[in-house]
Amino acid sequence: ILKCLDALLHQSYDPSLTEFLISDDFSDDNTRDLIISEMPAFLSKGFALTLIEPVAGDLPGKKEALARAIMRAKGKLILTTDADCLPGPEWIRSFASVQLAEDADMVTGFVKVSNQDKLFDKIQALEFLSLSGIGAMSVISNKPLMCNGANLAFTKEAFMNAGGYQYGNQIPTGDDTYLMLKIASQNDRKIVFNYFPQSVISTTPQPDFKTLIDQRIRWASKVKHYHESYIKRFGLLIFGVNLILLVLLVMTSLQIIPWQFLLAAWLLKAAGDFLVLIHTSAFAAQRRLLLLFLPVQVIYPFYSLVAAFFSLQRTNYQWKGRNFTN
Repeated sequence: ILKCLDALLHQSYDPSLTEFLISDDFSDDNTRDLIISEMPAFLSKGFALTLIEPVAGDLPGKKEALARAIMRAKGKLILTTDADCLPGPEWIRSFASVQLAEDADMVTGFVKVSNQDKLFDKIQALEFLSLSGIGAMSVISNKPLMCNGANLAFTKEAFMNAGGYQYGNQIPTGDDTYLMLKIASQNDRKIVFNYFPQSVISTTPQPDFKTLIDQRIRWASKVKHYHESYIKRFGLLIFGVNLILLVLLVMTSLQIIPWQFLLAAWLLKAAGDFLVLIHTSAFAAQRRLLLLFLPVQVIYPFYSLVAAFFSLQRTNYQWKGRNFTN
C-alpha cells in the first residue's frame, strides 16, 4: 500500500479537484496505520486522503468496500485501483481527459504485470498483455468482454443508474466486468478505452501456481452469471482452439495425420496471438517479453487446459484471506 500511496501522492492532476478514498475491507494487518502515517504528506500537497473504515452492520467484500467509497465520493468521475498497483503520475489526468473528450460513462484501462524476476512471472506478464489487449479491443469494437478494476474509471451517475454492483451480486468478484456490462446494456451509455500510454498501471504477478489457479477460478466463477451469450461463446472459442491443438498433437504422435496439419494450425493461432501482442507490448512498453513468445506458444495450450480443468474441478478458492465456494 505504501508504494501505491506514493504513486498517488505524485499525481499531476489539480489537487483541489482530487480526493483519494481508501476503503478498508475489514483489514486485519497494519494497513490502517500505514495510511494514517501518510496523511500529512497528502495534506502538505493539498490532496484530500480519507480512510473509510467499516462500521457495525457493514458487510465484508470488495464490492461492498468499493460501494462505501463511491457513495462518499464528491466528484463526478470515479477511478479505481488496487493496493498492489502502481499508477504513473499522469494516471488521473489521462482518464479525466479521455472521459471529457469522449463524454464517456466508463473508461477502461490497461494493466500490465511488472517485477518479473522469474520465468513464471514473465509468462504471467505475457499472458496479461494478451488479456488486457483483448479487453481493450473488445471495448474499442463496442463488444465489451472484460475490463480490470485495477485500472478503471466511470461516472458516479453511470454507477448509480446501473444499480451499483447489483449485476453479478451472487459472487464476491466481478465488480469491474459486471458493472461494465450493465452500463453497456443501457441505452445511450458510452464505454471507451483509455488510449494514453500514461494510463497503464503496473501490478504484481501471482507468487505461485496455486495462487494463480485461485485467481483463474475467481475469473471462471463469473461466466455462469453472464447474461451476454457472446462472452460465453468467446470463452468456448478460446478453449476449443487450444483443445484442437492438443488433439492434433496426439493425432500427429499416433501418425493419424501428417505433422504439417499440426504445424499449420499452430502457425495460424500464433499469427493471431502475435498480432495482438505486437501492439499491446508496445503500448505497455514491454516489447522484451516477445522474446518468450514462441516457447510460450508451445506450452500455453497445455497451461490453458490445465488451468481450465482445475477451475472446473475445484469449486472452492481463497481470496483476500477468505474462503469462497464457486
